[in-house]
This record gives sequence, C-alpha cells and structure tokens, in this order.
Amino acid sequence: MEFKQSSEQTLGALMRLGFSQYEARAYCALVETSPMNGHEVSKASGIPPSKIYETLQRLEAKGAVLKTRSEPVQYTASPHTKLMSALRQRFETDLATAETGLSELPTSRPNGLIWSLRTTESVISAFCDTIDNATSEIHAALWDAELEHVAPSLERASRRGIQVHVAIYGKHTLDGPVCYDLTLCGESALKRLNGRRLSAIVADQTKTVIAEFHTDNSVEALTTDSPLMSLLTVEYIKGDVLGRLLINQMGQDHFEHIRQTSPSMRTLLDPVTKGKTTPKAQTKQ
Repeated sequence: MEFKQSSEQTLGALMRLGFSQYEARAYCALVETSPMNGHEVSKASGIPPSKIYETLQRLEAKGAVLKTRSEPVQYTASPHTKLMSALRQRFETDLATAETGLSELPTSRPNGLIWSLRTTESVISAFCDTIDNATSEIHAALWDAELEHVAPSLERASRRGIQVHVAIYGKHTLDGPVCYDLTLCGESALKRLNGRRLSAIVADQTKTVIAEFHTDNSVEALTTDSPLMSLLTVEYIKGDVLGRLLINQMGQDHFEHIRQTSPSMRTLLDPVTKGKTTPKAQTKQ
C-alpha cells in the first residue's frame, strides 16, 4: 500500500483543531482505507514505523480511531461526521469557558503606552474600533481613501449621540457628523509632504490613532491612550479646521498673496523632506 498525499488544507485544518501532523495524516489515511494494521497505516500515511503506534494510541484517546482486540490488531477511523461534531462541541464549550473566565479577570492596562501599526488593514481596524468604542466625542482628520472604510462607523457613532467632528481632506460627505471641508488644505498638504497623507482619530480625548500613508502604499501608524497625545492630536485637527475657516473669511486670493510674499509663511509651507536636518539651537552663554 503506497503513501497517499492528503489535501494540505485538510491536514492543516485538523492540526489547527489540535491534531499533530502525524495524527492528522494517520487519521486521513484511515478515512480513505479501513481497517488497516499499524504497518499498513504507516505505509499509507508516510509515518515512520517507529512513530505509528504511539500516533494511533493518541488518536484512540481522542476518539478518532477504533481498534480491534483480535490479532493482528486492526485500526479503523471513527466516522468523520461524529468526530467533527464532538470537536465542535468541545471547541464551543472551551470558547464559552474562556470568554467567561477572561471577562471575570481584573484588568490593569498601563496608561500612555504607544503601539505601532504597520499595515493599512490594522490601521483601518484601529480607526473603526476607536470610533465604535467612543462614549462622548470624536475628532477626526481623514482623507477620502480612509473614509471609504470608516464612514459607516462615524455615521453610526453620530446616530447613537456621540459628538462627531470630521475634517475631510477630499470630496467625501457624511450623514450626521459635523464635517469641515478641507479639500484645499489637503491639496496643499500633499505638496508639502510630497504625497504623504496624515490621518487621525481621537475618541473621548483619551484614545488616539495617527497614521501616515505613503505614496508606495506602505503606512506608519500608532495607537495610544496617552492623554498628551490625544490633546496634541485634537489641537492639530482644530488648528487645521480653524486655519481653513480663517482663509475662507479672508479669501483664497488674499491668503495666496500672503503666502507668496511672507518669508515666514513660505518657510512653514515649503515641502518637507523626511529626515531633513535642522540647524542646532544655540545655547545661551
């Protein structure tokens, strides 16, 4: 009897359910052909003869294999439907026990830790979690690309009575939250930051997620419950909004004139080179 290569997906699923690799291979071999003696199971599964009997013994303890008491000893697979049902029941029982036990444990999370996020998926997930867990207010500064994913969470938060303020660097609109059109600020920021986008969400002045999206689709981001980071981020968002409101009042042409003629304004709004060094501050003698 030759070794048969079982589906990698099937073997992987059994291993995630608590089977060792040898146990998964032996069980699959017996599902395909039963009954077999230990030597035949070894050949059919590709398990070394020195390991086959301890593997079959463990499968018998799991209820996955039955063996005869006659000579030679024969092994057969328990019906897979019965085995899966037992595993499912055990998994659900263990899951419920773990959930109950974990919910009863006292939790103590140090305040102010900063956690790094390195994928767009993890950033979007952190944005949505922060919004969904807000209890009083949300301040956000977002671009269209991020709003495609988090807009439903922001609108749900508004419907449940959360004060939601969103600075939008783009054309996206929201139903419910107070929105501020920062399209022109966004265009200016893209030039100043060489195509990079900064997005941020703060919930309840305590939970903050800040992300920098790069032109190569990579991302650098952090999430924290530091009150200082929350304060800085909220003030950054308010500053962008207030700046836009002031420009609207003075007129875009007047602002552009100041921007072109004021050396300090040009310095502040020049494109930023990442990693650019700045002159060292001189120490007063």
